[in-house]
Amino acid sequence: MKSAPTTYADARKRLTSLAIQAVDHAQRLGAHASDALIIASDSTSICVRRGMVESIERKESNGLGLRVFVMTPSGPSFATASTDDLSDQGLKELAEQTMAMARLATADPDAVPPVGAEHPDTERLRRWERTHPIQAPWDLERAKESALQCEETALAHPAITNSDGAESSYGQYHVAYASSDGFSGSYSRTEASLAVSVIAGKNDGMQRDHAWHRAPNEHMLRSPADLGKEAAERTVRRLGASPIESCPLPVIFEPRTATTLASHFLSAINGRAVLQHRSFLADKLHQSIFPSMVNIDDRPDHPRGLGNRLFDGEGTLCRPCKLVENGRLNMFLADRYAAKRLKQIAQGHARRGLTGDIGIGPSNLIWQPGDSPTEVIFQDLQRALLVTELIGFGVNPTTGDYSRGAAGFLIEKGEITRPVQGVTIAGNLCEMFAHISHIGNDLTWFGSMATPTIAIASMSIAGQS
Repeated sequence: MKSAPTTYADARKRLTSLAIQAVDHAQRLGAHASDALIIASDSTSICVRRGMVESIERKESNGLGLRVFVMTPSGPSFATASTDDLSDQGLKELAEQTMAMARLATADPDAVPPVGAEHPDTERLRRWERTHPIQAPWDLERAKESALQCEETALAHPAITNSDGAESSYGQYHVAYASSDGFSGSYSRTEASLAVSVIAGKNDGMQRDHAWHRAPNEHMLRSPADLGKEAAERTVRRLGASPIESCPLPVIFEPRTATTLASHFLSAINGRAVLQHRSFLADKLHQSIFPSMVNIDDRPDHPRGLGNRLFDGEGTLCRPCKLVENGRLNMFLADRYAAKRLKQIAQGHARRGLTGDIGIGPSNLIWQPGDSPTEVIFQDLQRALLVTELIGFGVNPTTGDYSRGAAGFLIEKGEITRPVQGVTIAGNLCEMFAHISHIGNDLTWFGSMATPTIAIASMSIAGQS
């Protein structure tokens, strides 16, 4: 029997061959340039509730996306299309259809065909495969037992009255890419996750909360008992929550809600948004937008990250980047198209599905931690709102205006005194970023993003009048 790593290597080799085949078909039909991406995934999820298995689902998908460019008097035009028919005839038909679409598309003089990118060389590809062995995923029985144990631990808390259930999932993911300039490459990864949600209280006093974790494999997941205990304690702490009076207060985002600040930042440094004047940071490049203690990195290779990749959706080598260094914005995220127009170097931030235009995003975003324990932040601020849940999407990406419903806990005299709900926190992201007062030492991973506790000196709180 073959070992798991050999099986994965064989799968990638086959997928890479198919991507090259699709590109060859397009080139033979007269494409100026073309590239192909194959995504193959296999995932299983198990949902349990009240100690019983409610559902088991397995999903398997294999698809190839082809992008072709043709030259016109006005410049290159292009189109994308996809298929799940990976036979030679299916790939030929895909190439014919995509070429026909590209000939009808409007030319874009700024379009960047998939040639001339900085690809990883053969040695980098080999080294990546050597240094990133893929472990066999969870099996169904172990995943089921983990979900059951997670829920059982949460329900054992005397104040927990019901369960929304627990879910475990695991899977494998293979990516292969080929372009008409001769580059081809592939990588694989696995993923495992565990989550539970429970309810405390009754009638109008009910509260619910959850705990979850995602990791590259089951061995890196937090234990089911640990997650179950966290879900129960978070839920029980919310009992008796009520609004507070309207006032300005420091606001502390725990790591889980701090991810939303990181996401707003990422949206604002998206090169396409900058070019389209849809970003409140469009004119802030090389300026200090945070206090000097803030450092934000993009790491395409991290042992705990789920965004690890050697190359991006255009085959560009992914390099580690300091997006923010000592508070200063160093760069925008860009695919090759945006990089060309922004006059910066593409560093591996193209994200791509099987069809549609290229997207932009980081690999693993890490908001570097500070040196302050949470208790010290509480003591320094004395009175503040600790935000553990955000509701709604009241953020204007163009102006940075920010207004979201929130729940959490009131901090008085440096201590948590009572749970809070039914309030709105408001401000402007530019001002919020500039007035970060504390960064915790509790860096926490959430898939492909890691954030610590982040405190903002003052925001408007709308609650009881």
